[in-house]
Amino acid sequence: MKLTKKTLFAASTVLTLGVGLLFPTSAQAHCDTPDGPVAAALTLALEEYNFNYIANWVLEEDEAELLEVFNLSTSVMDASESEDASHLAERYLLENLVRIHRAGEGAPYTGISHEPIAKEVAAADASIEAGSLAPLEEAGLITEGNRAHAEEVFEKVLATKDYDPNDVAAGREFVENYVTFTHLFEVEHAEHHEAHEEDAHE
Repeated sequence: MKLTKKTLFAASTVLTLGVGLLFPTSAQAHCDTPDGPVAAALTLALEEYNFNYIANWVLEEDEAELLEVFNLSTSVMDASESEDASHLAERYLLENLVRIHRAGEGAPYTGISHEPIAKEVAAADASIEAGSLAPLEEAGLITEGNRAHAEEVFEKVLATKDYDPNDVAAGREFVENYVTFTHLFEVEHAEHHEAHEEDAHE
């Protein structure tokens, strides 16, 4: 079944997708933005009417909650003759998808961000896109101290990125590797990790 309504992001954004069909080529995107990988997955889910495209972005225990939101939102989009109602329903679905995804990471939901992606995450995404750590190296983000760990996680990302969208377990494995990899280079996560290590040492 296909959605009969043109939806807000599917209609307004032309997505050139790579890395398992989920990565926007633009660097100005991340998980809580309308142009990020989560929103890209949602666009595919709506275009194909296939919940599995977004199921892998939430924990297994949260899947039922997201499915309920997905069914409610898509039923509104299918039944409504109002473009505004359809847009609101999709916005509601995106916000809940991002909220549930971030909760699974242990992060608070702070709304849909329109801020540019941090250069560290842009470089991480570019490395995944290229299949090489070169973009991260050129940005000075690969050091002697983190190289071994970065290479280990990067290998896992590359090994799991080409999954069947209907294999939710495989999709979740990729998402976990992707999130772990990008968080290696996000300043706030790096600082939190260092503080945690110092506390453990003490």
